Amino acid sequence: MFSYVFMKILEGRPRSYDRIMDKVSRGRVRAAKEAVAAETPAGAHVLEIGCGTGELAEMLVGMGSIVEGFDLSPSMIEAARERIDEHGLGGKLSVRQMGVDGMDTLPNAAYDAVVSTLVLSELNPDELGYALRHARRVMKQGGTLVIADEVVPRSAPNRALHAAARAPVAALTYLVSRSGSRPIADLAGELVRAGFRVEKEERSQADAFAVVVARPVEEEVPS
Repeated sequence: MFSYVFMKILEGRPRSYDRIMDKVSRGRVRAAKEAVAAETPAGAHVLEIGCGTGELAEMLVGMGSIVEGFDLSPSMIEAARERIDEHGLGGKLSVRQMGVDGMDTLPNAAYDAVVSTLVLSELNPDELGYALRHARRVMKQGGTLVIADEVVPRSAPNRALHAAARAPVAALTYLVSRSGSRPIADLAGELVRAGFRVEKEERSQADAFAVVVARPVEEEVPS
């Protein structure tokens, strides 16, 4: 289980964020980003929901993609812009500060892929549905959606273990940041309702973490 409280604390230290999160999570956060990158087509035009410091986006640029990212945190966007300057990513990676509520400003059918890592679980159910519907709208037919995030385990014993292990972290997170995350109860169902079909779902972390690959359902042409 990823320690969300450390993610919130470290948002105030953007230059150290990726390095410390990698240590705190014993490499699992970076591994999640690498898993998302591996499922994203090379050379694609990619939208990243919640780009953070741009670590995943830089991986995708290294695969020949052009990436547009957005994040609600000003400090994360500042760090991402520093990454762009320091690593010469201008023209290949662009970022903006906004939340998922700004996705309605993005153009229709503009992206080959939409990706997200440990972001959607921060949203309430209405925000999650909104983000996925707009992800579908902005994606080209045949595009790829790749999500890596916390999910609710499928079996009762795993759900009980996960809830018990997560409770103190959730309490500490709220004390530190007055916010929290919500493991997604039915990610596959949410995707179907937003107009996607799930092609692949890999679970780990005692069934509490998922990497999901989905594609937009092709719209029927009236006869």
